[in-house]
Amino acid sequence: MTSKYSVFFFFLIGFGYSLLTIANSQSEQIKQSQLIDQLVSKTMSSFNVPGVAIGIIKNGKITHLKGYGQANIQTKSQVDQDTLFKIASNSKAFTTAALALLVDEGKLKWSDKVTQYLPDFKMKDPWVTKEFNIRDLLTHRSGLGVGAGDLMLWPEPTQFTRKDVIKNLRYLDSVGSFRDEYAYDNLLYIVAGELVAKISGESWERFVETRIFKKLGMSQCFAGGVDTNKNKNLAAPHVMISGSLVLLEVNKINDKINLMAAAGGIKCSAKDLLKWVGMQLNLGVMATGNVLISEKQIKALWKPVTTLPISYSMKVFDKASYRSYALGWRVSNYHREHRVSHTGTLGGFMSQIIMLPERKLGIVILTNQQSSSARNSLARGLMNIELNQFSDRSHKLTKDWVNYYVEANKRRKEKSNNKSAQSNILERIIPSNQNNLLGDYNDPWFGEISLKDDGQKTVFNSKMSPRMTGDVFYHNKNKWWVKWHDRSFEADAWIIFSKNKSGKTEMKMKAISSDADFSFDFQDLYFTKN
Repeated sequence: MTSKYSVFFFFLIGFGYSLLTIANSQSEQIKQSQLIDQLVSKTMSSFNVPGVAIGIIKNGKITHLKGYGQANIQTKSQVDQDTLFKIASNSKAFTTAALALLVDEGKLKWSDKVTQYLPDFKMKDPWVTKEFNIRDLLTHRSGLGVGAGDLMLWPEPTQFTRKDVIKNLRYLDSVGSFRDEYAYDNLLYIVAGELVAKISGESWERFVETRIFKKLGMSQCFAGGVDTNKNKNLAAPHVMISGSLVLLEVNKINDKINLMAAAGGIKCSAKDLLKWVGMQLNLGVMATGNVLISEKQIKALWKPVTTLPISYSMKVFDKASYRSYALGWRVSNYHREHRVSHTGTLGGFMSQIIMLPERKLGIVILTNQQSSSARNSLARGLMNIELNQFSDRSHKLTKDWVNYYVEANKRRKEKSNNKSAQSNILERIIPSNQNNLLGDYNDPWFGEISLKDDGQKTVFNSKMSPRMTGDVFYHNKNKWWVKWHDRSFEADAWIIFSKNKSGKTEMKMKAISSDADFSFDFQDLYFTKN
């Protein structure tokens, strides 16, 4: 009897300890979720973000998955775990994963030359064309300038095709040496998408949807268009214009195939992105136990290739000592933790995916307002909350990132106001003695634009990029400027005229503000008057 009572006594102790452990774990999880809710709420109110979706996965289990706020400020629909957002450049990792699948199948090697599969591929330098391999398409070291040729893609929609993108690469000047330094681009990921199509025999969209989304059960992810009659759970894009929050109607999710899909066109929910992140953290193994991508290729996707600059804030606040671009991912360290991550920005949408492979921790951030300060506050804030839970980390991370970015924005705005006051740019009509500069101009890759007097004002119009239209004003001799009709661009530009050796009128452009998005690559344009 004594023995039986002893066994029962120890059973009760063990059972009670187990219940206590579960209760403590649940209590910690509740605290964790409360901290996340507080961070998201403060971020949304501080930066005027209507909607956010957050997903966190740890050791293969979802620990937080929640939508916050409004998906659309007009309909007042709410964000939830299944709401679709554009994930922008986080699409790039899906393109590299598609190529990794083809590598696993023995259909290509990372070192294969691009012209082996796409004979029309041509850079301006013949030697670079000959040497350009598949890895070079994915690692931002082509020698082209930052965002070179992005005006073919943006603002959407444009009249360019993927065939145009490949053809027009040959007209873009290099600003650096091949494989020498980092300069972010999008065009070469479109080429990579066409490579997937050429080798697989099906479009990039179909390949990604059938070979990745379907296998992972990502039913709320789309590489191509979205049937908006069937799928109503859509986040709408929003931007701040002149201090007011505006829904950007033209950038809403639609049923069209996107020109730049392989570089930034995927639409996805936070819930389904966690399936993608979970597979990555599990080194290619899906939740079903089946292998999607080999461990060898997952590690190849994360292997550093191109060295990235480390900003002052990264050194001081993140304790970063290395940072590189791999294949569709950035790799770096954050407070001694190895990190694999990427961001995405596209006309009223922002995203970020963060993975700590050694911790088996993944974070998904989706917002429907184009505020990098909001995204940064969430990314760094969530990292701090999550890292503080690991018992082997004695140093607690307590910096208030929302306040940091609020103050940084104030300083940036003051600096911008001072610059604006000094520039003294006026809206003056074009004097009649410069009417000889009006007319049609052509750039080898961007195509035709016109500068014409409509009887009341001078107007800039682009043939291939219909949204690039604006009023043109005089600044001084041979220097005008264009004020875009779409004020969400925040990229008004100088127009500078000159004569070439043969006496023909030439025209160059340059963003007026240094804060203009790099995708407005006016500096790559070189127009000649027809």
